[in-house]
Amino acid sequence: MKIGIVACKMMVREIEIALKKFPEIDEVVFLKEGEHINPERLQKQVLAHLKAMSKKVDVIFLGYGHCHSLKGIGDEIDIPVVHPEADDCIGIMMTPQRYKDEVDKVPGTFFFTPGWATNMKKMMNSEEAKSFETPEKGLFPDYSRGLYIDTGIENNEHYVKLASELCETLNFKLEQTVTHSTILHDSLAKCVEIAKKLEATSKSVR
Repeated sequence: MKIGIVACKMMVREIEIALKKFPEIDEVVFLKEGEHINPERLQKQVLAHLKAMSKKVDVIFLGYGHCHSLKGIGDEIDIPVVHPEADDCIGIMMTPQRYKDEVDKVPGTFFFTPGWATNMKKMMNSEEAKSFETPEKGLFPDYSRGLYIDTGIENNEHYVKLASELCETLNFKLEQTVTHSTILHDSLAKCVEIAKKLEATSKSVR
């Protein structure tokens, strides 16, 4: 049985590390990061890739949170889709409860994973992002803290430096934390479990 992944490029580093433990997964597509800024477009893109992937594999891991438009999207696909119950990629990386706790602690928190630290500057300079900016308040008027999340990938110091530079530009106070979330690993393991059950069922009816 075949397993595929359709995921946001924002989590490419973490997913590539996780895949080393799951050789059963052989079809992987990463989509452009930052598309959550346009939920309708994101939904159309993700659905199109899920439908295309469903013709090649038996189970799909959807590497996104709900991202304003994706909750329940797996119901539109004819094969099993494992989709984490999290608002976005930060919820996947931290767990929803830890995410909530940090927001409750400092409501004006901007979260930096290695993916966000790498891509944030480019996203800030996009025309679409600039359309949300106002001369009086700027792009992030309600934020005061940047929280960098060590997700366990290599070269972590490089991504901390990128986050630090962004926080200096945005006048955020930078703090750091480490995540121990198993959501990504558990979701991929669930895909393997489903695939094995489907394979066993297929063999039993032959």
